[in-house]
Amino acid sequence: MQITDAATDKITNLLKTQGILSENRFNLVAAQFAANKEKIVPELINKKFITEDDVAKVVSRSLGAKRLELQRKDVNLAAFNLIPEDIIKHEKIIPFGVDGPVIKVAIADPTKVILMAKIKAASQKSVAFFIAKFSEIDEILKSNIFEEAKAKSSAPGVAKGAGVAKGAGIDPRLMGVQQKARSAAITGTNIVAFVDQIFQDSLADGTSDIHIETFRDSAQVRFRTDGIMKVQEELSAQIRKNYGSVVTRMKIMAGCDISEQRLPQDGAITVKDQSQGGKDTDVRFNVVPTKYGERICMRLLKSSNIMALDSIGIPEVDLKKFIKGIESPQGMVLVTGPTGSGKTTTLYAGIQHINSPETNIMTAEDPVEYTMAGIGQVQANETIGLSFANILRAFLRQDPEVILVGEIRDKETVDIAIKAALTGHLVLSTLHTQDALATIVRMTNMGVPPFMISGALNMIVAQRLARRTCKTCLTDDTAITPEMLKDVGYSATEIPSIKCKKGSGCDKCEGSGYKGRQGIYEFLEITNKVGQGIIDSLRTHELLEVAKKDGFVTMEQRARDLVKDGVLSYAEFLRVISISH
Repeated sequence: MQITDAATDKITNLLKTQGILSENRFNLVAAQFAANKEKIVPELINKKFITEDDVAKVVSRSLGAKRLELQRKDVNLAAFNLIPEDIIKHEKIIPFGVDGPVIKVAIADPTKVILMAKIKAASQKSVAFFIAKFSEIDEILKSNIFEEAKAKSSAPGVAKGAGVAKGAGIDPRLMGVQQKARSAAITGTNIVAFVDQIFQDSLADGTSDIHIETFRDSAQVRFRTDGIMKVQEELSAQIRKNYGSVVTRMKIMAGCDISEQRLPQDGAITVKDQSQGGKDTDVRFNVVPTKYGERICMRLLKSSNIMALDSIGIPEVDLKKFIKGIESPQGMVLVTGPTGSGKTTTLYAGIQHINSPETNIMTAEDPVEYTMAGIGQVQANETIGLSFANILRAFLRQDPEVILVGEIRDKETVDIAIKAALTGHLVLSTLHTQDALATIVRMTNMGVPPFMISGALNMIVAQRLARRTCKTCLTDDTAITPEMLKDVGYSATEIPSIKCKKGSGCDKCEGSGYKGRQGIYEFLEITNKVGQGIIDSLRTHELLEVAKKDGFVTMEQRARDLVKDGVLSYAEFLRVISISH
């Protein structure tokens, strides 16, 4: 097994990030082979600190490529003959199948993705990478496959590069994976159909964001699904040829100025979701100029994504607190967390719960992400002076019971929101903070007096979104040691009973080990004791102890419970949660 220095760095960093390889074990081996980095990964495997399966799985997840178990019998020689022998031997890759216009290539080294242009030029096909073990690739390369391939290419009636039938040479576990109707047949002469294909593929995938970007010598399409970005190889192959035309088409659809390529522009698109019987889906569009051309990012906003309050994963004990907070006649409920953590989903689930003809609900948003019958929604527009603060002032003359502010960004907005909460209105909004207690610190730093914070707040919700472990391929994660569990805060009495789970990869999860998403929440109810602690300007750790005595459970603890229950993998816990101790 020969692994380059660059691949060694990439693989070991992935293993450490995923919690599979501890820093101590890595340092132990790295110090021994400081002058021969290519031997680090083999020695880690030899010492049983990691396995080849661990390496293949982290590379698969990192690249968004499917994992397969590759054997000589799986390699279709017609595909093998599409790539020159010297490239295969030097780069240690295995072309093993062809699916129409796409050649399937197995790699073990994650740095080999840079070969895409070279493989495409040699085979005249788009490239789809699959992840195998280093030993699997070495074994095939050491076999007599090159002699067999030469014999096949020279056989009478066999044309080099003739291709193979769909599914030939594919790992049997992958045969059940749904093959999407990609844009292979769409050429640069049908840009309208190609753009529609991008939208339909993304909607079928359950994608939240589409990224279309260009670089010096390449371009790509990436979908964010379950919070993780994945390159869409088939779409990327087409967009490289037609990048400017695709951008122009999308700018026209979004109502943007196609002659302006020097400034960022925002727009909106509505597309028909064919997987949902032609239902309308709103698309938030943004384009920015980059060094090599304009870059597009689009957020897909399905009205059908508004979820019932009892279906978004809130623990029952916290759900009762949340309902109490949003059913209060006045006060403020704040939902906090980073971008993409599901804050809007939680707020709209709450709005849906309290929405009725008897309640006047007004929202100020930038942009309006979901449309809901029965509520008044206003789109903020800073360029014409329609700021959150100005909208809030207008709302107070619209006789509302409930006001939703998309985000509290400045002192003016927080001052008006606090005053509205103290004068008979229920105010819902979001902030970008790490956790519930950090929100109190942020509001204090924005100049809100502690007594007003205590008087106005009903509740603070902090949250994250994590990937759920696939139930279909759920298996024990034997790599997780008691020391690793201790590192993330499990007590000595808990550790013996914990059996961490992970997804081994299957058709249902497309080899990723993850399927669906799970909210992780903490609900800080502003009880009398917590409110008094805010007025007394207690330090964060002091206020935390007061809150815990009143039933507050941290997000970190909720995540540990989800790991214990097999809902989250240990690696996903480390990816999503910031350890506080």
